[in-house]
Amino acid sequence: MTAMRGRTCVVTGATSGIGYELARILAGRGAVVIGVGRDPVRCSEAAARIRGETGNQRVFFEIADLSSQAEVRALAGRIRDRHDRIDVLVNNAGGFAFRRRETVDGIEMQFALNYLAGFLLTRLLLPIMTAAGSSGGARVIMVSSGSHFSGRIHWRDVGFGRLYNGLTAYDQSKFAAVLFTRELAWRLGPDSPVGVYAVDPGLVKTDIGMKGTGGLVRTVWRLRTRSGISPAEAAATVAFLALDPLIEGRTGLYWKGCRAVAPSKRALDPRDARRLWDLSEMLCGLTAARAPLTGDSAPATIPA
Repeated sequence: MTAMRGRTCVVTGATSGIGYELARILAGRGAVVIGVGRDPVRCSEAAARIRGETGNQRVFFEIADLSSQAEVRALAGRIRDRHDRIDVLVNNAGGFAFRRRETVDGIEMQFALNYLAGFLLTRLLLPIMTAAGSSGGARVIMVSSGSHFSGRIHWRDVGFGRLYNGLTAYDQSKFAAVLFTRELAWRLGPDSPVGVYAVDPGLVKTDIGMKGTGGLVRTVWRLRTRSGISPAEAAATVAFLALDPLIEGRTGLYWKGCRAVAPSKRALDPRDARRLWDLSEMLCGLTAARAPLTGDSAPATIPA
């Protein structure tokens, strides 16, 4: 594992769970760590704990609600203004919603938070990541899940406006993260100084399924995660992708347990990956032309 002194890492969803433990690991390796969280008090407390536990005073937190694209853009702007390089970006923030909710941008919450926020933040930080990567290799890590094996993009109703199932929406969002990883790696090319990785941290004992859910769902989630691993164990898997020099060049792959493994067959479809890219650009306002949200035909042209 490499030392991280002189390198800067961004970790979203870093006030608890996997994100907190990952930020602590990276700080312990000497990195400048930029955690991202939504609650100012929890951000302040997390920063103080990590500094105290690691002795690394270069731990900072940015406050942003990543379900809002305006806040994602503002976050990226602050990071670019305050730091001249980003070596590692871990898109870890996520959540589960039993009932359908929309963001301030009118997008289904799980698709927006679990996937689209990472897509947009990555696109906005890529210029300074590319510059950093030219002197040592930068890395984008998308935290996905084994749930992606049950997922697919519901092209005719991506936002589940007709019939909502929280688990199906969650699976779709984690599937989208894997598709995006492969497409971004393809677009950057094998010689890019930025590597892109999707990771399944495993079944983790976190409270992601306990927030905003009813009694039955809470009980099922508690039973489901009883056999899971701790957030610290899961964070070690993600940290491997941030730290290990031997994975350099193995971009676009899906990782579990510190090994590259095969994702779902659907996640290998380049046509769907490019179609998701176009949809994501449209939803984030990164393209002038508005692509259709429904239908079976892929876009005629794929923007660079």
